[in-house]
Amino acid sequence: INFALSTVLGKRLFNREDGIALVYGTVMRNLSIALAIAMTAFGQDGSEIAIIISMAYIIQVQAAAWYVKFTDRIFGPAPSEEQGATA
Repeated sequence: INFALSTVLGKRLFNREDGIALVYGTVMRNLSIALAIAMTAFGQDGSEIAIIISMAYIIQVQAAAWYVKFTDRIFGPAPSEEQGATA
């Protein structure tokens, strides 16, 4: 859900670079917050929750790697440096 929401907002409200930064800045941050909350709120009992969240890190990093492959399709190709250079 977070990938989809961030992508839609990034495409509509920002340029290509800022939209991609929005996606990675929001999607990759949630598990760190969840891990901190679980460890703080549940103390010793939070260790099982921490293991589950740690496994989710593996899935999240893989999802981010796949997202990189589709970035050009989603946001369009990056402008080449030749287009921006003046002769």
